Amino acid sequence: MKKVLLIASLAIIAISNMAAQNKSASLQPKTDRHGFYSIQDCPTSLSFIKATSEEQNDGSYCVTIYRGREVSQTIYIDDVTSGDLYYLDANFDGSIDILVGPATSRNYSTILLWDNNIGEFAPMEGGCLNGNFLVNPNKKFLVGQGAASYCSEYYTRYTWKGNQLVPTEILVEINDSNAYKEYGVKRRYTLVKGDNLDNIAANKKLETNKKSKLPSEWRTILDAYGM
Repeated sequence: MKKVLLIASLAIIAISNMAAQNKSASLQPKTDRHGFYSIQDCPTSLSFIKATSEEQNDGSYCVTIYRGREVSQTIYIDDVTSGDLYYLDANFDGSIDILVGPATSRNYSTILLWDNNIGEFAPMEGGCLNGNFLVNPNKKFLVGQGAASYCSEYYTRYTWKGNQLVPTEILVEINDSNAYKEYGVKRRYTLVKGDNLDNIAANKKLETNKKSKLPSEWRTILDAYGM
C-alpha cells in the first residue's frame, strides 16, 4: 500500500513540476500596432518542451512529447497538412500550447492544448482549422484567413468555448464583381454571422463595397493582414 501511495505521489509531483514549468515559462511574441501576432512569429522550439512530429504511412502525423529523455505522450493527428510545430498560448490561460500544421491559407492545422489538471496536452475539440492565423492576446481571440477560390478570401473570427474554437463572424471578400452572383452577394465585403458559409445571402449581417463601412474591428483585422 505504501509503495502504491509513493508511486502516486511521485506521479503527482512530476505532473505538478511539468505544469509549473509550462506555466512559469509562458511566452508571447511581440504584437504589431494592431494588437496581433502571427503564428509564423511563434517559436518552433523551446528549451523546456521537447516535441517532434513524424508523418505516418496513412498521411496522419504522430506528435511525440518528451519529459526529459523519456517519452511523455504520443498523439496521432489526422487531416493536418504538415507536421510543423509552433508554440504559443493559444487559449490565453497562461500555459504553452502547440499548433500542429503550416498555419497558412488553404492548409489545415490543429492545436494541442495544455491541460494543467493532468499535466498533458490534448487535441482541441472540433477537428482541424483552415487558414493563416493571427492571435490577439489582449482581446483573446484568433482570426484565420482562408481562400475559397481565385477571387475570394474569407476571414473567420474565433473565440474559445471550452477546448473548442468557435467561429463568431466571417468576413467574405469577393474581389471580382462578375462572381458576386455565384456567391449570392451584391457587394465586395459581406459580414456573415456564425460559421455558416453555405448560404451567405441568408446569413449576412452587412454588405458593402467600402472597407471604411466595416466595423472598426474588421478594418483592424484587414489592416493586420495587410489587406
